[in-house]
Amino acid sequence: MFRLSPSGFLKLALVAIAMVSHAAYAAPVSFSGALSTSDDFFHRPFSLTELSALGTHNAYDAYGFQVTADGTYSIEATSFDSDDGDTFLALYQGSFDAAAPLDNLLQFNDDNGESLLSLIALALQADTNYVLVFTSFLPDTFGAYTGRFDMVSGGGQVQLDGVSEVPEPGTLALLPLAMLGLTLARARRRRNA
Repeated sequence: MFRLSPSGFLKLALVAIAMVSHAAYAAPVSFSGALSTSDDFFHRPFSLTELSALGTHNAYDAYGFQVTADGTYSIEATSFDSDDGDTFLALYQGSFDAAAPLDNLLQFNDDNGESLLSLIALALQADTNYVLVFTSFLPDTFGAYTGRFDMVSGGGQVQLDGVSEVPEPGTLALLPLAMLGLTLARARRRRNA
């Protein structure tokens, strides 16, 4: 019969606790792309009720996503390789229509991130479709960009449409049990060999 010494059990328990506590925190979800002359264009918002007088011909990329649990999430532009590096984010609930860019608009941001980069932090609900629109502040501005979705509070995970799902923290918490099973099976093979 397999016996685990107290020190071996303690080490295994510490590894399991570390893995479970790490799994309880949702990992940031990155996105990247490039604004180019071949993208679709729209007239970006100036406020929740008004279109911009300046941003009248902006290339954009749209990202559909959901969150797995109610909570506060941040969405930020982390880089924009353009002449001025000035980004603009717009967040929509349900759907986004470039011909009606004020419809379903929840929040937008120009420069609340680092330097001229955008940052949105907002309470989001599970089982709700959202669309993030990444664009530039100025019209006809192009370049590669990166960004990140991150959970601030609530314990959920962002799931981008068309991207394979990241395991939920509850699923990851089962990993220590799998490790214990492998350890026991390995010890049984050694004993029977």
